[in-house]
Formats: sequence, C-alpha cells, structure tokens
Amino acid sequence: MSPTASDNQITLTSWEGRRELLAGERDGLRFDVHGGLFLPRGGDLVDYTDPFGDGTPVTYETGTWTSPVVETGYPIKQAVPSWNADTPTGTWVEVEFRGRKADGTWTKWFVMGRWASGDEFAPADGRVGDIHRTSLNGQGDTDAALFTDTFVARAGFEPDAFQTRARLYRPEGARTSPRLASVSTMTNENLPDEHYTGTSDFTLGREVSLDVPQYSQNIHRGEYPEFGGGGQVWCSPTSSTMVIYSYGREVPAEELEDIVAPNGDPQVDYAAMNTWDYAYEGAGNWPFNAAYAHRFGLKSFVTRLRSLAEAEKFIEAGIPLTVSLNFDEAEMPEAGYSTPGHLVVLIGFTADGDPIINDPNKASNEEVRQVYTRENFERVWQTSTDGVTYVYHPKNVKLPANMPGVTQNW
Repeated sequence: MSPTASDNQITLTSWEGRRELLAGERDGLRFDVHGGLFLPRGGDLVDYTDPFGDGTPVTYETGTWTSPVVETGYPIKQAVPSWNADTPTGTWVEVEFRGRKADGTWTKWFVMGRWASGDEFAPADGRVGDIHRTSLNGQGDTDAALFTDTFVARAGFEPDAFQTRARLYRPEGARTSPRLASVSTMTNENLPDEHYTGTSDFTLGREVSLDVPQYSQNIHRGEYPEFGGGGQVWCSPTSSTMVIYSYGREVPAEELEDIVAPNGDPQVDYAAMNTWDYAYEGAGNWPFNAAYAHRFGLKSFVTRLRSLAEAEKFIEAGIPLTVSLNFDEAEMPEAGYSTPGHLVVLIGFTADGDPIINDPNKASNEEVRQVYTRENFERVWQTSTDGVTYVYHPKNVKLPANMPGVTQNW
C-alpha cells in the first residue's frame, strides 16, 4: 500500500476485497464470502435525521472500516475518495477522510459523502426508506476546505499522510445490510499551471476507437427540473451512462417504465436522478458517479492522469475514460462553445494522435462523436482540473500495468 514518489505526485490508493481490506481496522463489520464487508446483526446505534427528508430521526446500526495510515511522501494538497458499495433500501454508507500534518497532529474527519444508491424514500410496506444522498457543506476550518467532493488543504497545513474511513448504516433491526466492496483515495501534491509542460507524445501509434454509444445531454433540456432539467448540468451522468452502456450494462427496463423522456434515452434521466447530490443540487459529484457505475457490476474510482499518453494505455486496454475539464471557446475553438465545467468521454485516438471524444454537449446523439486537437484538449484538461478522470471497468477488463512514471497500486 505504500505509494512510490515520482514527479507531479498523483497517487491512487485502493483497498478492494478481503486481502486488501484486512489491512485496515474493522469495528462491527464482517467479511462475506465474496470478500466484501457487511454489518452483522446488532452493533452500535446512532440516530440520523435526513436533512432533505420529513425531519424524523431514524436509529441505525453502524460499523466502520478505517484504512491504515498511508504515507504519501509528499504534502497533500487535494484528496478525492471514492467507493464501491451496495446499499439495499434503507441502508447507506458514509465516507470520511483525514490528514496527518507535518507536526504529527491530525485534521478532523471530513465527511466526503453520504451515499445511498436508491431513491425509495417512503417504501409502501412501512420500512425505513432511503436517505437522500448528499455531500456536506460547511466543514471548512483552519486546516482545509471541502468543495463538495474534494478535500483541499490550506497553505502551510498540507498533510503528508492520510486515512480514509467508511461507516455502514442500516435501520435498527433490519435484516439487510449495506456491503462495502472497495475504497479508493486519490491524493496529489500542489499542481500549479506550470506543471503542464506541453503536449505529450503519441505513444499508441495507431488509430483506436472504442465502441461507445453516443448520448446527448441536450436532448433532455426541460426534463425533470427538480433534477436540474437536463442540458448543461447533466454532462456527468450522460457521460457515465455512455461508458456503462459500452460494456453492455443497462438499466433494467422496468426501472425506466415511468420515466418521461420525449426524445428518448430515459437511461440518462435515470442516471441524473440516481447520482443527484441534494446538497450540491447537481448530478456532477465525482464519487457519486463512480458509485453509481458500481451498481452495474463495474469497478470504479476517481483519479487524476498526467497526460493523454497515460490515457492511451487505458484506451489500449479497452477502457473508455470520462474526463473533467473547463475552457473558453478560444482555448478549444473546435468544440464550438465555452464551459465552466464539463465531462466528456475519451473513446480513442486518431492515427495522428488526436483524441476521439464523445461530447454530450451536442444538439443530437448523432453529433456527439467528435475529434478534438490533441494540443488543445490535453492543455485544457490538465490545466483546468489537473486531469480528473472517472475509471469504470468490468472485472474481466484489466487495468493497464507497468505504466512508466505513474504511481499506482491497482
């Protein structure tokens, strides 16, 4: 689990399955036969009042998993945990992060997300319903600020080690339990704009275009205003849906029967509803999108990549990537628009090394597939979000290994 130092430090530290989760500490949790963690009957009791519910407190049985202390070998400027968990109706998972500062003291535990995969808030049989999934505002202090899903250390207080904690909840006396399959945490040092030194070399050397369906976010404008109303705010769930469906994983037909999508693709509306962060009031929470992908049997995490040359290794392995970026039209005129924040899917490269993109910010599905200039695309991706990337893949599609200069432990 010890990451190795390298230039432009970005590290993904992950724990998956019994062998890796055993490295952490368990309190009130047990392993199931598949190596995931669950709550046996009993356990500590806590009350929680859903801030977006009816105001009624609910008593939950709880248990926690806490990662070992991870020494990064560099001062952590930002961190984004993500997780893979199953949450039957009424159950949920809370994920937290804390850092150990240079003087040996710890920050407080920051709540990075309260996740429930469903939205059955009031089951007809009277059982306890789902909580409204949410990030948590107002946690900033002298050590760090929290921006929805991202821990950002204040200057002079950067940690050099961290822990991530997951707490499982189920209603008191319930027979079902949430299941934690994995926890991942991306950390990075401070990455100023000058860390980007220019366009990377095209190492793939040939054209590769993965078979990824094309979905437009804009054909959904006006749909479900309580979930943002489609269009600009649905880029993340639209991109996630393209990748999920590329693996042949689909929302069950019965789940889509009542969704009204006049221009088609109700699975995009469904994804927006089921990634919606009720505090953030958006469907662009990075770990929530990764957690949603796990519902379809995919392994998923949020990380950063340093270049398109690194991304080529994933494309070569058959893994499309959802990447986050923002730009003015003058920075990437071939896109034809400006955006303060956007998600697109990298599906391949031309023979000349230009990225082939499924860009959901188009008027129709047919227009979604685009080729953008390598120099422009890589620059705006790296300088606007420092390479934020969602990685989703089935168990039988292996992640690239032995990537030169890349710190990894997957």
